[in-house]
Amino acid sequence: MAFLNQAQRKALLDELSSMKLWRAKFKLRLMDPKCRLRYLRNVQQSGEWHTSYILETLGTQVTLVEVNHAANDQYRNKQKFEFVNVIVEPTPDNSS
Repeated sequence: MAFLNQAQRKALLDELSSMKLWRAKFKLRLMDPKCRLRYLRNVQQSGEWHTSYILETLGTQVTLVEVNHAANDQYRNKQKFEFVNVIVEPTPDNSS
């Protein structure tokens, strides 16, 4: 399978942006048999939780961004995450 070009990555970004988080994760895992979870709900920026996947056969890296709207005094299992953004980037070996 060939690497995704810029137009295909933009189409993937638009498609994933309109989905719920669990549906976007499922779609990514089905797209590439060699899909690899890079990190899960890792805080890369203040107030944002990132989940990143590498689609090796497609030469693409996808990051799903969530924001937590829970108060600081909430229990850990009462958190309110909202799926807000998708970042689709080429991997270093993808020159298209």
